[in-house]
Amino acid sequence: TKWARLRLPNGQVTRSAWKERAMTKQPRMARNVKLLLDGQTAIGEVYFYFNMTIHDRRKTFAMVSVYSDPHQDLLQRSFHTVFACHHRGDNSLRLIEICAIQSVVAMVPHQFPGINGTLYYLIERPGLDIIRIGGINEEDILDEDL
Repeated sequence: TKWARLRLPNGQVTRSAWKERAMTKQPRMARNVKLLLDGQTAIGEVYFYFNMTIHDRRKTFAMVSVYSDPHQDLLQRSFHTVFACHHRGDNSLRLIEICAIQSVVAMVPHQFPGINGTLYYLIERPGLDIIRIGGINEEDILDEDL
């Protein structure tokens, strides 16, 4: 069985493309995540989550489309402040254990001058570490805003 949402240890709730694409109203974009893969930071779009039993142990996985490495010239010219990648869609699918997911991020499409094609630049939630220290869940904050 696959499902659409997952609460991370930091209190954030990730969603999946599978569910967000099926929604009739404009969903919150929470399907892009920061990952730790093979000791390296990567960004991915979660397609869906599911459970699987391997050697009598139940594990939870996500099917993720991994973005390209950041555009090196743009990264260097911005003094490592602009982390912009190509979205590779189904060409970079990867099965990951959910423990590799670090946080929810935004990947915003943008046409950078002098660079062909659309890149997606990374926006992380500032202050997330402070919220976590205080024992507050992101969903609690969002509910108060409604």
